[in-house]
Amino acid sequence: MSRLKVLKFLNHFFIGGTERQFVHVANGLDPSRFEVEIGCLKRDGPLLEILRPEMPVHLYPAKGSFYNSHSLRSQFRLAKDIRSRRVDIVHTYGWYPNVFAIPPARLAWRPKIIASIRDTGAYLTSSKVRALKLACALADSVTANSEAGRAWLLAQGVKENKVEVIRNGVTVPAQAAPKREGGIRREFGIPAGVPLCACIGRVVSGKGIDFYLRAARILAEQGRDVRFLMIGAISTEKSYQSEMEILARELKLDGRVIFTGERQDVGQILRELDMVVHPSLTEGLSNVILEAMASGLPVVATRTGGTPELVEDGKTGFLVPPANHLEIAGAIAHLLDNSQMALAFGEAGRQRVIREFSIDRMLRQTEALYMRLAEND
Repeated sequence: MSRLKVLKFLNHFFIGGTERQFVHVANGLDPSRFEVEIGCLKRDGPLLEILRPEMPVHLYPAKGSFYNSHSLRSQFRLAKDIRSRRVDIVHTYGWYPNVFAIPPARLAWRPKIIASIRDTGAYLTSSKVRALKLACALADSVTANSEAGRAWLLAQGVKENKVEVIRNGVTVPAQAAPKREGGIRREFGIPAGVPLCACIGRVVSGKGIDFYLRAARILAEQGRDVRFLMIGAISTEKSYQSEMEILARELKLDGRVIFTGERQDVGQILRELDMVVHPSLTEGLSNVILEAMASGLPVVATRTGGTPELVEDGKTGFLVPPANHLEIAGAIAHLLDNSQMALAFGEAGRQRVIREFSIDRMLRQTEALYMRLAEND
């Protein structure tokens, strides 16, 4: 059988969970069986530099609505390109690519189409949900990255036989890297030996950052000398970071909470942390949690979305109710007071990622889906 030609479609290449998973899969597909090309709405972002150089990246820009003349021309060109390049599989990631690229892929008749849903629809308006449901109806298969995502899709009326769960995967070192104190502490003047927590992710309201800050206030009132990093890029909610910085000042957390902005060295920073706190109010399957566990760190996270599929409460970390700073503070304090437990949680989490969330496992499942769809032509 000749190689399958796969067109993988993404919005942009800025750092985010969906984008990193996209690059992992695009780079990792077996080149002896799959010829991979990339489609995108915006040819921009640092992850472009990580893609295998032999993979062409095709731009299909959309300006404003998907229904204006500029966007429609891009969609018709996409349909024409799919036919002329004899694409076998079109796999789209995220709301914009799903809604933009699936109709022209169906118009091209030739390919099998896969929509990829990375969350549980918490940020979607009712009109966006309707558009997504139409895209899923046009697709041959719909992948979710968690059982929670699968349940949401079924609740939206997506046919059960279409939905396949392929969990996120991360690279796990053969041995846990030794904890070190260095770069991030020197940069922000954090003394050696002071416990260091981090919340990592885009600075958006759905991430529950205000509860992270209020938990930090409780620990400060207990007389604990702890530093709290907030690592993440400013999102489309441009005022939200300012609001959180103002809240940190109102809570008298100057010097205790540090907003680092987006970082390219998160892997190195993880080696300096004592734990990762993930206070999200809604979640699909968090790459941040996976990467923390892969690094041997205990996790304090909210019991929402796919997070309970990652964190085993009382074994690899603690699960707490969302929007509850008291519970977050209590879980952090418990880990700080029980260093051997924290180490055991971290190692148990790392072993769980090795068993269940490796990149190799994700790639095998994705490749099997592609082959199965192609064989059912």
